[in-house]
Amino acid sequence: MVKIIVPSVWAPDGRTEFEGSEGPLPTVIQRFAADNPAFHRRLFGPDAQPLTYVNFCVDDDLVPRQRRATTVVPAGSTLTIITPMAGG
Repeated sequence: MVKIIVPSVWAPDGRTEFEGSEGPLPTVIQRFAADNPAFHRRLFGPDAQPLTYVNFCVDDDLVPRQRRATTVVPAGSTLTIITPMAGG
């Protein structure tokens, strides 16, 4: 299993930790969104492609956009979803 952590602003009920399955990062994200439809629009655009401005960390390592397709999320790891921040 993989622990998936979503931003607290995404969780109106306060739940920020979920369980997912290991595998390639795009597949892990797709399965998570299928199991938790409320998060689908926050992870995928209208074209069903992952939103590029959402970042992902596997354990403590930020996954660069160009490596998302080839990154594998191993069992026992933590996938943290990080939303962009606005401000100045």
